[in-house]
Amino acid sequence: MFRCRRPISPGTARNNSRSSWAAPELDFAATDVPVPPADLARNGQKQFPIVMGGIAVVTNLEGLPEGGLRLSGPILADIYLGAIKTWSDPAIQALNPGIALPDLAISVFHRQDGSGSTHVFTEFLSSGSEAWKTRFGADTLIAWPLGTGAEGTQALIRAVAATKGAIAYAEYGQALRAGLPVAAVANRSGNFVRPGPEGVQAAAASVAWGETSDFFASLTDREGEAAYPISTAVFAVVQVSGRSEHRYRRVHDLFRLAFAEPGAGDAAALGYVPLPKALVEQVERYWAGQPPLAN
Repeated sequence: MFRCRRPISPGTARNNSRSSWAAPELDFAATDVPVPPADLARNGQKQFPIVMGGIAVVTNLEGLPEGGLRLSGPILADIYLGAIKTWSDPAIQALNPGIALPDLAISVFHRQDGSGSTHVFTEFLSSGSEAWKTRFGADTLIAWPLGTGAEGTQALIRAVAATKGAIAYAEYGQALRAGLPVAAVANRSGNFVRPGPEGVQAAAASVAWGETSDFFASLTDREGEAAYPISTAVFAVVQVSGRSEHRYRRVHDLFRLAFAEPGAGDAAALGYVPLPKALVEQVERYWAGQPPLAN
């Protein structure tokens, strides 16, 4: 029987690594924010990605075209800073020519509990807004300057669905299942990309995984014409020090099944993106203690 823990932040991960993560009943933990290699080495752990996904920007607006609303990092930062207050603001209208945006107040929603989604979203805001980066930066818990907090993704989605003019961020699969409109977000190439497998895969393809240490890398705001800029990965953290080789190899066997069918298909059905074959090969070499493949 495998037991795991899902931490919510790098800080939590480091603390748990020294205590509860090392508890005998836990075989691995999972985190949306990768643990720095120095912390892994100190705690006798290994880390690798297990699945990928996107953080969607969800809205409650009527009359949007099939392609959806277009937004950018600087615009999103200004919305969450309170500099842009209505959907008819000229800055939003400029990104959406031909769409009659309503003169409606923007109701801002965010997570009030610690969340990897918050870390990824605020990392993206920081990459496009010096004002956001300086005042708030990226973290799993933010002292939000405005808006309404919700505990957990489901509560956040329900709040958006019940509020005309609302905006929030949420894991793409859950937003998709809720039927909420998702925005296309401008990437580094200036292309507007909607969250989905193609955009997440393009973001992951831009990472030189063979040059990373313990797969420590962010998928947010990556280069690439097709890259979705608010992409992320979930990482498994496995205790190796103090464990028998048989025990941590069993964890590897579990994820071999998850990487193959039907595990990969099940992940895709939930709105996640399975690891591409080349990245799975990198992970398997890492398990075996072999040098990484050149990208």
